[in-house]
Amino acid sequence: MPILEIHDGQRRQLQDIANTVAGAKKVVVITGAGISTNCGIPDFRSENGLYSLIQSQYDCAASLTPSRSPRTSPSSTLHNLSLPHQNIKGKDLFDSTLWKDPLSTSIFYKFIASLRKRIREEVKATSATHKFIKTLRDTRKLVRCYTQNIDGLEGREGLCSDMTRSKGTRARFTKKVLEKPRSALPILLGSDQDGGCEVVQLHGDLEDLRCTLCQKKCNWEEGRENTLLAGVAPECSACRAADCDRRGRGKRGTAVGRLRPNIVLYGEEHPSADMLSQITTHDLRLAPDVLLVLGTSLKVHGLKIMVKEFAKAVHARAGGKGKVIFVNLTKPPESVWNGVLDYHIAMDCDAWVEDLRVRRPDIWHQQGELKLPMMKRVNRKQTTATNMKPHFAKGDEDKENVQALDLTPNLATPIVEGELITPFSKSLKRSFTSAETPSKRPKHFPTPPSSGRKPLYDYKALKTPAFALNENFRPSMPSKRRKISIAVWEDAEASHRHEIPNSEEDESKY
Repeated sequence: MPILEIHDGQRRQLQDIANTVAGAKKVVVITGAGISTNCGIPDFRSENGLYSLIQSQYDCAASLTPSRSPRTSPSSTLHNLSLPHQNIKGKDLFDSTLWKDPLSTSIFYKFIASLRKRIREEVKATSATHKFIKTLRDTRKLVRCYTQNIDGLEGREGLCSDMTRSKGTRARFTKKVLEKPRSALPILLGSDQDGGCEVVQLHGDLEDLRCTLCQKKCNWEEGRENTLLAGVAPECSACRAADCDRRGRGKRGTAVGRLRPNIVLYGEEHPSADMLSQITTHDLRLAPDVLLVLGTSLKVHGLKIMVKEFAKAVHARAGGKGKVIFVNLTKPPESVWNGVLDYHIAMDCDAWVEDLRVRRPDIWHQQGELKLPMMKRVNRKQTTATNMKPHFAKGDEDKENVQALDLTPNLATPIVEGELITPFSKSLKRSFTSAETPSKRPKHFPTPPSSGRKPLYDYKALKTPAFALNENFRPSMPSKRRKISIAVWEDAEASHRHEIPNSEEDESKY
C-alpha cells in the first residue's frame, strides 16, 4: 500500500492518527536525532548537522598538519602525521575504519568529548517528544524505545537504559496491573510493573568509557575528559592494575588497554548484542499494535531491518488494526518503504506531539489516577436501565435464583408465572411483567402431557392479560390420568389409620 502523507492542517487525518495512538495498548517507539534538535543538539545529515561540523574540524586540523617526507621516520605525534590521500567525510568518523588513521582517531576523541561537555552544560531540559515517551511508559503502553541517539536525554526523564535489566515482565500489560497506579518508587527487578530496559541505545551512550582490551566500563573523570579533549585516549586503570600486580610478583607484564567512548560505530558489533537479540525477540512476540518511528531518516542498514521486522509484527494484528506511523520532515523513499509505513507525518516531532496532546489529552492521564476500573464487555441483553427496583412474585422473596426486574415499578402490572427449562431438567420459577420486551421473555414453556381428551376449559376463552402472550404459551392444566390423593388423619390414641369419612352414614360406623 502507498504511504499516506499528512501535513499540518489536515485535521481529519491527524485526528484519526490521534485516535489510533490513544486506543493502542502496546506501542514500540524508534527514535533518531530529530527528537533532540529542539534541545540544541544538531542532527547528523542536515546542512548544519554533526557531519558538517566534523568535516570543518577535520579540514582545520589537516591544514595545520605538514605532509611527511618519505625519508623522515614515522612519528607518533599528531604534527608528524601525513594527510591521507582521499577526502574523509564527516560520517567516516563514525565508521569502524577510523581506528586505522591516527588523525581521524584523534579528531573523533576531541569531537565526542566536546559534544558530551556541550550536552551536559548547555542542554537544560528535554523535548516534548522525550516527555511523550515517558508518558507512554507511565500509562503502561510502552513496550520499548529503541533510539539511535547517544545523548542519553531519556535518562533525565527517569527512563531506564540499563541493558542488564533485560526485557522485563509480561505481567505489566495485564488488567490487574493496569488498574493500579504506577509506583513513584524505583521498580524492583522482576515485579509486575518491571519494564526491564525501557530505552535500548542502539549506538551506545556518552555516560561511560569502555576499554578497548578488557571491555570494562569506567566513568568520565575530570582528568580523563581533559585527556580526550586533547585528542589522546587515557589508559585503562583496570588493565594497569593487573599489569602492576603481575610485575610485582616477578611475572611478565600484560598489555594495557585504552579507554574510548562507549559508542557503537558503523561496522562494529554492539557490546550487548546477545541481550539486544533477546529483547527484540521478546518485543516481537508481544504483538504490538502501533509502531512510532520518530525523527530518523532511516538510512542505517541495521535500523531498516529492525523497522521492517516490527512493521510485520504490527501488521499481523487481526483486522488490520496495527499501524506504523513515521514522523519526520524528510519524506522516505516509497520504493523502499511502501507496504511498511502506513502514515508519513511531515511535521516536527515536538509539533506533532503538541498537536496530539490537543486532540487526545486523555493519553496523558493514567488510569490509576482517574480511578476508572477496567470492566469486561457485557452482553447488551444483560444490561438493565438505571433506577430499577427488583420486583418479586408473591411468596418468592426467599427463593434462590428467583428474581425479576420490574421496568415500570410505579405501574401495577399483572404477573404471569412460568417455568424455565434447564439442561438438568430442573425447573426454576420466575416472574415476568408486562413491561418486559418479548425478547427478554422465556421462549420455551413446559406443556402438560396430553390426555387425548377435550380440556376441561377452553384457554382461548380466557381473558387476555394486559400484554399479548407468546404463541407457544399454554397454561398448565390438570390431567385426568393423575391419581386422586386421599387425605388421611392419624389418631394419637389409635395405632391404626382411619380414612376420612365421606358421609354421615360412614361416621356411624366409627
